[in-house]
Amino acid sequence: MSGPPTISRRALLAGLWLASTSTLAWGQTRKGNDQGLGGTGISPGQDQGMGGTGIVGVIQRFGSIFVNGERVSYAPNVPVTIDGEASSVKALKIGQLARVLARRDANGTLGTARIDIVSEVTGPIEAVRAGELTVLGQTVLSPGQQSWRKVGSSVAVFGLRRSDGVIVASLVDPRGNVPSRITGVVVRDRTGLSIGGLRLAGVDQALVGQRVQAEGRVAQGVMQVARTRPDDLKDFARASRLLVEGYVQRVGNELQFGSGYVARDNSRFQPAGEVRVVINAVPDGAGGLRAESVQAVTRFPGESVQGPQAPRGQGPMQGPGGPGGGNTPGGPGGQGPSNGPGAPGQGAPGFGRDGSMAPPGGAGSGMGSPGGFGPGGPPPGGGGFGGGGGGGRR
Repeated sequence: MSGPPTISRRALLAGLWLASTSTLAWGQTRKGNDQGLGGTGISPGQDQGMGGTGIVGVIQRFGSIFVNGERVSYAPNVPVTIDGEASSVKALKIGQLARVLARRDANGTLGTARIDIVSEVTGPIEAVRAGELTVLGQTVLSPGQQSWRKVGSSVAVFGLRRSDGVIVASLVDPRGNVPSRITGVVVRDRTGLSIGGLRLAGVDQALVGQRVQAEGRVAQGVMQVARTRPDDLKDFARASRLLVEGYVQRVGNELQFGSGYVARDNSRFQPAGEVRVVINAVPDGAGGLRAESVQAVTRFPGESVQGPQAPRGQGPMQGPGGPGGGNTPGGPGGQGPSNGPGAPGQGAPGFGRDGSMAPPGGAGSGMGSPGGFGPGGPPPGGGGFGGGGGGGRR
């Protein structure tokens, strides 16, 4: 069966550039046939005719969907949902957290037939501090000086949770009169059920331990839940591979995400505490993940803890659509701003096969596929938004 319809570069409306192609340090968690572009461990054509590649990560760039050197295309009318509600590609923004299942067609081109966007919390701002907001009791790290950042304003927060429950925001988007929503793992204690410390009423006890998005009305610190939607990885159960971004820490032979996902990992990869990574994993058949490689993220999109500065090497280019803001795709037919190829970026430090840190690789050279392997181990250090840097040295 052929994959979803694809379109030319000129006709693409928008794209997802995961943290995997920003400034990265690669950590190979196990030996294997690492012939993919940029050391992904994904061989060209590997998932052809199979379940495809599930992707969970932050939108970082428009122009095409790029994941670990692979371009994923989609039709201009591809179905888009935001927090379970029908939307369109015009609503996509840099910093949103996207879920995509990409499949390879007979020509080797990756395409997707659906894009799902999920916020981590949506509701009124309860407190504003320097570089920090509180929304529905959730601590949100997000710099910014916009006038709408004030107590009482309703916002949608997109980003990644750390293990301490703090949300590192990649986008804080003002909202109108919309239901309050919170996404995370349902936990139970002696006072009842909660997500991120927010008390929940009207939730099925069977959801304890599962990652869901709960929606409802909040009063006196308790959400009266009207509906819930799963936000686990079960919709990728038939995928041959997954690329999942998040904050992880090692606990025994597991890499545990702050978001609640868990990946089994028997390698010697030893992160120093909690780190932001993209994990290349395969489903283990029991609803879990088995990590095959890890790439540490050192540059963040949108409004992250490093601020909303533009990535180095960013420059204007012809956009695929009509006029639009710098962080949204334009409409068909015109020209809109987009991130273009820029100056070479210095490679980030890399990890060797034994998990040890190697010095940075060389500079990237414009936009293109990541560089080749160096003597510091097969994963290259990431370049700027150009090609990846050379491999790390030991």
